[in-house]
Amino acid sequence: MSIRVVREPANAKADIVLVHGLLGDQAPWTSEAGLFWPEKLLAAKAGDGCILSFEYDATISSFFDEDAEINDISGDLINEVMDHRLEKDKEERALIFVAHGLGGTVVENALVRAAQHPKKRELIGYVQGILLLGTPHFQDSSLSAATKYFQFANIPDSEIPAGSDLKEKAHQLISIPPAFSALKQDGAEFEIEGFYAGVKTKAGGKDVKIVDEDLARCPEAPPPEKLARNQLRLSQYDADDDKDFKKVVRVIVQWMSKIVIPEEEKGAQNVSNATFSGSHNSGLQLGQNAGQLKGFSFRNG
Repeated sequence: MSIRVVREPANAKADIVLVHGLLGDQAPWTSEAGLFWPEKLLAAKAGDGCILSFEYDATISSFFDEDAEINDISGDLINEVMDHRLEKDKEERALIFVAHGLGGTVVENALVRAAQHPKKRELIGYVQGILLLGTPHFQDSSLSAATKYFQFANIPDSEIPAGSDLKEKAHQLISIPPAFSALKQDGAEFEIEGFYAGVKTKAGGKDVKIVDEDLARCPEAPPPEKLARNQLRLSQYDADDDKDFKKVVRVIVQWMSKIVIPEEEKGAQNVSNATFSGSHNSGLQLGQNAGQLKGFSFRNG
């Protein structure tokens, strides 16, 4: 697992971190024509963003596993991001996560777990937004939809878990949405936007909707928007005039425009011991990143 630096301009004011999910036979964020769009398309739209790609071995057992391997992946994501931001001029950059499929679950879980760590939780204050591309939010009532992921991974029908077996393998996935919702309710003020696939995906010889609108709905976020492509192609774009690409990149550009960089002569504003309670807070607004946030805490109001 590692962070790949796609592009890092000298004047970067935000780290844009891409986190993939299950890939099929394609390389991360690469179209069938071989275009790696974060470098070829996104860089032109977000010129003052440092573009990073978190890369890891994503298999079906990475997410559906009794040993909760997703916790290891989520922990590595936070550690890799923090390692990249060790230098003085990087540590106060805003953060934007762009995640595809179960990669969004990795991001949500990473922030939930970071909030429980006295040092790592400081990173949450720099998160401007999280963009989810077909990320499922499983509950007990919707867990049967998870079998489509096993079909997508070409697992034989006879080996696809069901009932209590499926619930055991997905116990960590089920726990993440309510924990992420609680993080937002406790004062984390990053924005969340989501999209879902409006076209069916080939999985196990069938055309299926792997993540429909209801499953893509993230707690504490606006309703997801439909894109005219299948689940896999939510992370693949070939041209900057693609209608779906415009929708996706528009969100990123809007978030970038909200990031405030203090003038050098005024110096960075230091904020210590800021507290966040419900929708009210004292101190710097989360996501405004004008200086260093230290010692803040989330709590219920």
